[in-house]
Amino acid sequence: MSLTLILNVLLGLIFTWFLLSLAAMNIQEWLASRSSWRSQMLKKSIGKMLTDVVLVDQFYNHPTIHSLYTEVNNSHEPSYIPTSQFSQVIIDMLTTSGTEASLIQEKLYELYSKTSRLPRKKRLVARERLAGMLGMTRKALIAETGEDAVNEILKIVKSELLALGQDIPHLQKIIEDALNNIIIQKQQIDAALVKMSYQGEPSKNSVVNQIRAGVMALSITHPQLKQTLYPMLYSMPQSVVQIGSELELVRSNIEEWFNHNMDRLTGWYKRRTMIATFFIAILIAILANVDSINLTTRLWREPDLRVAILKNLEAIIAQDINSNLNTGQVLSIQQQFSDISLPVGWIGSPVSITNTQTVIVPQTLSELCTLLPNNVNAIYGVLISEHCYRLINVPQMTDMTGWLIKLLGFLITGVAGSMGSSFWFDILKKIMNVRLSGLKPVETSQMVG
Repeated sequence: MSLTLILNVLLGLIFTWFLLSLAAMNIQEWLASRSSWRSQMLKKSIGKMLTDVVLVDQFYNHPTIHSLYTEVNNSHEPSYIPTSQFSQVIIDMLTTSGTEASLIQEKLYELYSKTSRLPRKKRLVARERLAGMLGMTRKALIAETGEDAVNEILKIVKSELLALGQDIPHLQKIIEDALNNIIIQKQQIDAALVKMSYQGEPSKNSVVNQIRAGVMALSITHPQLKQTLYPMLYSMPQSVVQIGSELELVRSNIEEWFNHNMDRLTGWYKRRTMIATFFIAILIAILANVDSINLTTRLWREPDLRVAILKNLEAIIAQDINSNLNTGQVLSIQQQFSDISLPVGWIGSPVSITNTQTVIVPQTLSELCTLLPNNVNAIYGVLISEHCYRLINVPQMTDMTGWLIKLLGFLITGVAGSMGSSFWFDILKKIMNVRLSGLKPVETSQMVG
């Protein structure tokens, strides 16, 4: 058995898997883009980090994050958030956490989600009014005009909330409970902050003190998130405190927390895309009849097919194409291999079974072109418009063993397709290098087949 023959068969097989992987990955990427997989998974991951959908809404509506939205009217949420922007938004949220404005904002987001139960007309009206209140609350959070101005804004928001409850009775009880809950939470937070003031020395950095107060407030509003963030603030060595770089260390800890979660998200996304690519590859394999077992057999038996593939493969490898193929390179590959008749597909060329001298009745036509041929003159195919389209690369309908082997061939193709086009392209280059370094081109052409 020739090693060259084995390498040539393997090259033909891997090349077919490469083409199928390329098609499957393009379809998968299109589906992922249309379905916003990455942005949805990113939002779920951040939701697990922040532990509350209300905080997720606050995070995504922060101006820094909202600037990352894409498409018309900023309708698509970001699929990627820079680490520095994540830490900055979290710090901004923590510095205002526990304030009355922040508590009101959380309740507004909560009310916004509850309006989904209202009839459509009332829902639209309620959400429009709540959106206006949220805008006023954001203004209060960033206002630098003094406490009196902030209190005046919040007074207007509360008044608007009560008016909304009167106009939409379904929301009245929810709004009253929310306002009462804000009063209770604010009292509990103030008591916790007073207790904190007696424990330990405050930081020389005013922002760090605000962050610590915000984390303490989370013990009332979001205790699970407080347990996550607390070590990021109080695990700093004394030497770091002395040099006055606490804020940078807090920022670094938050960024490290985010990066660890993004690493898990990347693995989660890769698994999802691999599974999706596997099923797409299986579907393509079935539709195009790409049977790896049949392909291996044909490549082993047909030297002309191997020569045609190898001739074009050498030309592609010589072009120094990398694994990240662009559209032009893909079209070039398709053009170079347009003259290769790979053993794929279900239906061959049509065969006419009528002529001008013989008139065959329809019943006879169906007997001559059938899925269950019972004589030597019958053709294994499908009858369409008096033409018989032969079935190719398939066993007889009654051959159950053959069909089981074909299903196994489809499964192998699907698994190979899920590995990715770059994986197979890199292997193609390596095998071609081994093959060409081991034999001279003249010797290769003589030994093929």
